[in-house]
Amino acid sequence: MGITLKYIKPLFYWMPELYLVLATLLYWVSTATLLNPVAFVLLILLTSQLVFNKKGLGLFLGSVLVLLNLYLFLALFSDIVASPSFTISVQKFLLVGGIFLVLNLIMAVKLLLKHIDLHPQSNKILG
Repeated sequence: MGITLKYIKPLFYWMPELYLVLATLLYWVSTATLLNPVAFVLLILLTSQLVFNKKGLGLFLGSVLVLLNLYLFLALFSDIVASPSFTISVQKFLLVGGIFLVLNLIMAVKLLLKHIDLHPQSNKILG
């Protein structure tokens, strides 16, 4: 009858990867080029992370995506500072770009935290 927690819980677990795949597809479509190697490599890595769920790949992807989104924040603010006036189109650009980048950054951090072992088990070598 209704959607139970049994079906919702896996969606929350896979939410960072699914969102980042959709965001990469949106980026690829918005560039209007058929051959986009950056988007292609990101899609391959994200879908392989969805299929294999490897810790090392998750850490690598999370780190790269956090750094990439921080770079894109700098690019967004550079474009806004370079504009001669703060018009409606610049405000829309700031709002849409800012929301998109904040969501990307949140999901990249969630992906990174998902694969970081926050409580490592101690290994006792000498008794």
